[in-house]
Amino acid sequence: MVTANVKISRDIKPPELPGIHYRLLCMTGKNKGLSYYLKGKRLVMGRSDNVDIQVADAKSSREHAELTQVADKYVVTDLGSHNGLIVNDLKISQHTLTDGDKIIIGQTVYKFNKYDIAEKALQEVDDEDDDDEEWDDEDEDEEEEEEEKAKPKKKAKPQTPEEKRKKMLIIVVVLVGAWVLLDEGEKPKAKPKQQVATEEKKVDSLEERLRRQQEEENKETRDKLEAIIHRGQREFREGNYFRAIKQFNLALILSPANGRASFYLNKAKQRLDEEIDLVFLKAKREAEALRYTDSLNSYCSIIRMLQDRPEDERRKDAENSVAIIEKEMGKLFGEIECFEGHERVEKKGEEKQ
Repeated sequence: MVTANVKISRDIKPPELPGIHYRLLCMTGKNKGLSYYLKGKRLVMGRSDNVDIQVADAKSSREHAELTQVADKYVVTDLGSHNGLIVNDLKISQHTLTDGDKIIIGQTVYKFNKYDIAEKALQEVDDEDDDDEEWDDEDEDEEEEEEEKAKPKKKAKPQTPEEKRKKMLIIVVVLVGAWVLLDEGEKPKAKPKQQVATEEKKVDSLEERLRRQQEEENKETRDKLEAIIHRGQREFREGNYFRAIKQFNLALILSPANGRASFYLNKAKQRLDEEIDLVFLKAKREAEALRYTDSLNSYCSIIRMLQDRPEDERRKDAENSVAIIEKEMGKLFGEIECFEGHERVEKKGEEKQ
């Protein structure tokens, strides 16, 4: 939605009008290449049609972030968005923007720039002063001519042939020198066309190179992120929920607002909790049926699943249950040990009938 708070342009070149300009350049996504010039004191970014800068990203909230002008700076604030706000690869709640900062909403990247274009010097005043000086010089010349006319004229001495030749020679030398100087002065010291074209190309391609560099960085990060999520999904399908949780946590460290990693992390935790609850129920039923060895195996599997969570109450309950069964089987406390990597219960002796 177009508002008075922002001016949208498809030209990525820096502005030419004098003054201070604040710009957000969309580097990725559906609106890639659009320039948003900030005009208002408060602007809202988000997916809604009623915001000042619409973010075409499924992971953007309807009102995702706010841009507020404070003195000669803009401050960006997270409006409680679902997936968070990232500035320069750091998740923030509020940040004062500086030239070159990158604002990331979902998979969409914006680059913030501040341009201070100096005003061009006006030439009209200088031109008027030059005109006045020319008029003054003309008046002085007229006065001098009148004074010269008023003076009595002296009779000029007749020139000798030798003096006439010298005078003509001097005049010729002066004319040739003046012609050479004028010819050199008319030749502009212009830069070669190839050099001018190269400089213009460099200026025009600056933003393009920055955009390509940003895209390459984003591609490398996306590829790495996809590999981590793929490993997590494989562990999830195979029922290795602890390993899956580790992979998805690693993905969220790399991309805190990644929706897929958050979704699968919650699913893996949910499946792990469901499996632990089922094993607990199985272990209790086996203990009630005096099948102590099977019950111990079930409790040990719970301890294995929670091996990285020593403070988890469910692991403590499983360890306490193992101690109770040890006592029921007439074994010493700690005689039955649960080892990682194989069947954890010492199966010596028979269960009580």
